Amino acid sequence: MMKTYITVLFIFILCLLSFYGCDSKQTALTEKGGIWVVYDRECRKCHKASGKGSLVGRFVFKIPNFTNPKWQDNVSDSRLIISVANGKRKMPGFKGKLPDEEIVDLVKVCVRSFYPPQAQ
Repeated sequence: MMKTYITVLFIFILCLLSFYGCDSKQTALTEKGGIWVVYDRECRKCHKASGKGSLVGRFVFKIPNFTNPKWQDNVSDSRLIISVANGKRKMPGFKGKLPDEEIVDLVKVCVRSFYPPQAQ
């Protein structure tokens, strides 16, 4: 009985963590305007405003941490553009949903802006 309770509690907490930050209200990202409105609408849910993704997302779904210099140094713009267009693992593809220019800007403006990491 106790084991079942702990399992249910763990799943509940996991669900809460995965949905954290899913609201669609105005954020600092949309206040930047331009392509950041698209990032806020399409990417922030999983990749977060910080670009780090959630802890659960990074470990369970292999969401990259955009602030990681090693990751940034080892992935090309063309590879990222293909991933955004066609999708990768759990991430849906945005080809046909977003104009090609927005897909390119998401990579070249948004993803690359997290590198180098901002001092906090």
